[in-house]
Amino acid sequence: MHMNSSPKASTLTELRAKTDRQLITLIGTRLDRGLAFARSLADDEAHDRWVHEFFTRAQEARSEARAWLPFVQDPERRRLELKLAELGHILDGLAQPEMRVHAACS
Repeated sequence: MHMNSSPKASTLTELRAKTDRQLITLIGTRLDRGLAFARSLADDEAHDRWVHEFFTRAQEARSEARAWLPFVQDPERRRLELKLAELGHILDGLAQPEMRVHAACS
């Protein structure tokens, strides 16, 4: 019976490694999209009709990454935390989209 547990453990380890890689890719992709939305907002040429949607999507990306990061191990976690911090810095530096739209209409 001990011989059967070794291949099973190996399969579980491989599955866990694959899942970890997929999670890292998912978080990285969401943060890249969030950063793209946030950078678009920081650009004065951004179309005002998209401001609220871009801001919301960037915030969603930040929230999702925060929720998933505890499941990622270093060194990938540290790389993703830096990207999350960059996104947070951009979002925190922006005015609320409603304020920007209102100011553009004034």
